[in-house]
Amino acid sequence: MKTWIRHLARSLRLAPATALRLAQGAALAAALLCAAAAAAAEPAADTSNWKCEQCPFFAGYDAGAELGALVASGANASFGRYTGIDRGHGYVDAAAQGAWHGADGNYARYDLERLGLAARDGTIELGRDGSYALTLGYDGQPTRLYDSTVTPYRGAGGGSVTLPAGWVAAGTTGTMSALGTSLAPLRLEYDRRTAVLTGHYVAAPGWTLYGELSRQEKDGTGLIGASFLTQAIELPRPIDYVTTAVEAGVRWSGRLTSLRVGYSGSWFQDHGNTLSFANPYPPIVPGATAGRLALPPDNNLQQLSASGEWRLPQWTTTLSVAASVGRLRQDQAFLPLSTLPGAGGLAESSLGGELRLSHYALGLASRPVAKLYLRGTASYDGRDDRTPSLTVPSYIVTDTFPGGAATSVRYGQDRTRLEGSADYGLMRWLRVGVGGSYKDVHYAPGQAVTWTDDGQGFARAVITPRSDLTLTLKGGGATRKASGFDAAALPANESPLIRAYNVAPRDRRFYSLSASWSISPTLTWSLEGFAANDDYRLSALGLSSVHERRGATTLSWAPQERLSLYLDGGYQRLSSLQYGYTGAVTAPWQSVDRERFWNLGAGVHAVFAQRWDLTLDYVHAPSYGSNDTLAGGLAPSFPENTTKLDAVRLDLRYRWSGALTLHVRYAYEKYDSSDWAFLGVGPATIANLLTVGRSPWAHDVNLVGLTVQYRFGTGVAAPKSD
Repeated sequence: MKTWIRHLARSLRLAPATALRLAQGAALAAALLCAAAAAAAEPAADTSNWKCEQCPFFAGYDAGAELGALVASGANASFGRYTGIDRGHGYVDAAAQGAWHGADGNYARYDLERLGLAARDGTIELGRDGSYALTLGYDGQPTRLYDSTVTPYRGAGGGSVTLPAGWVAAGTTGTMSALGTSLAPLRLEYDRRTAVLTGHYVAAPGWTLYGELSRQEKDGTGLIGASFLTQAIELPRPIDYVTTAVEAGVRWSGRLTSLRVGYSGSWFQDHGNTLSFANPYPPIVPGATAGRLALPPDNNLQQLSASGEWRLPQWTTTLSVAASVGRLRQDQAFLPLSTLPGAGGLAESSLGGELRLSHYALGLASRPVAKLYLRGTASYDGRDDRTPSLTVPSYIVTDTFPGGAATSVRYGQDRTRLEGSADYGLMRWLRVGVGGSYKDVHYAPGQAVTWTDDGQGFARAVITPRSDLTLTLKGGGATRKASGFDAAALPANESPLIRAYNVAPRDRRFYSLSASWSISPTLTWSLEGFAANDDYRLSALGLSSVHERRGATTLSWAPQERLSLYLDGGYQRLSSLQYGYTGAVTAPWQSVDRERFWNLGAGVHAVFAQRWDLTLDYVHAPSYGSNDTLAGGLAPSFPENTTKLDAVRLDLRYRWSGALTLHVRYAYEKYDSSDWAFLGVGPATIANLLTVGRSPWAHDVNLVGLTVQYRFGTGVAAPKSD
């Protein structure tokens, strides 16, 4: 990409930066101007003599049920993070699938999975072909964080946590005499359950009414931090959220045109908006024996949207448009200014937060000639912050000390984005393309910057020297610029020398390579490589650079129809450099973070004698993370963080008869991690931080499952003899 830009700059006698912008603009203009062209309309295809190869359609019923048990040895929260298999005992393993279809077009289907686990999910659908459909879905998502934590706090579920009777406050965790006898086990975990009802009704040819109603519940115990000036604590916090969402609208589809108009709304409710907690340290001032935190506030979003698509006969062109307007509101009541006795509140009872949202987009895809493909989009997103400005005469620091005056910041912005690309078949074996994007953001008054713009350009080539070999090369760059920085707009006590990552000026360069080779009819090989450098050259402090390198390859072999094998591997390296300082009169410190990820996998799938079906997979995935810090001329030595995963999975099915199948599963998974920030850190390890004593994730689990699957209904065939 750089060489191409230099040649363009030399030939036109332009600066390289100007040439980069011209490359971006060329692709955008090519994509957007093709809508003005016209050509003779192509005749519509005659479908009257087409035959349905799938007719007659299925009629009757076909169903199956699977029931058995899973036994997990050594399971804990680390292993059951997203499955719910977090204890070393047995679990019911059950599933069911089925379908019924009548000759008159009425049908029913269901698919229920993992019914004995917290990660269960399923759908049930009723309907009539070409008329209506109604679907009820459920999805369970458990999240297990830690089961090795302890805390002296009690009662996280009621919005208030207390210390046990007889607690003796002390200035450091090591001198808290009642700490050891007050610690109780704490499981940090929560469950998310989502139920969704969707449906559509064909009101007339081309016209469809649709709707969706969903309710998501999320409850459990999480973790949150709090402080009393220089003394800090980790607290169990209640999670009790409910999100209700609704969507409804109408779709119209014609031969060349489709339109959609809809409404959507979402209402979020936190049943525990505040968390009060006891102070385990001696009060800094008389009466400062408790603290209070605000939790996520209730809010709602309502939106109207419309979209359309036109398939134009000229140049095989598709034009699409979309628009939406909405309003996001948050009006949760403010907490009192302090927990100290007699503390009042703000003059305003609540924030009265309101954002007006708008989105408009235009897209175009066209093929003006057989070898040229053009694509382009233009979009605008507006965020108009209508929240009244709020000025606090004196804010309170950690519920105790009055601070200075503060004025709330408005976060409105206008964002315009243009994207486009052009691909041309230059030769039989070569297709080349260019493209680019440009994003311009203007921020409402009172923010640290007033505008940013981000331009990106790329070039790519698809090389096919042989029918069985394809290479794709891509390279490009991007530059983000920003207005002058207004340090006075920053929140209180925030460093004026640090630029937020999303508004800091940045230069980016990226390159990628992918290849696919069918070595023989049974052997295929693929390769992928990627490199990117992000440099924040104007940031004196904060993030300075991020570099990424990654590669992956896969080899697949299928010597027989009933036998296939694969081998894959990958590597990724991330490195970042950042600067900071601990005070105005101290020298900056420098920190370099490096992370390396490896993965190796292998597997086989085989079918024997029509009855036996075997799948075997193995994964080995280590990672390493290091930190080199230079502060005050010294280089503190931090241990290397590591993780290592080894997993084997075996899935064996034996088809006893046409209706009965035995299913055996075995999995072994060992995961170790070492994190110096957690390792060996308990509630009393850090003098001014009362922690819950998290241990790095680790598990060593054997999982065995045995189920019986029974199928019944029409079309259940017996297996062939051995």
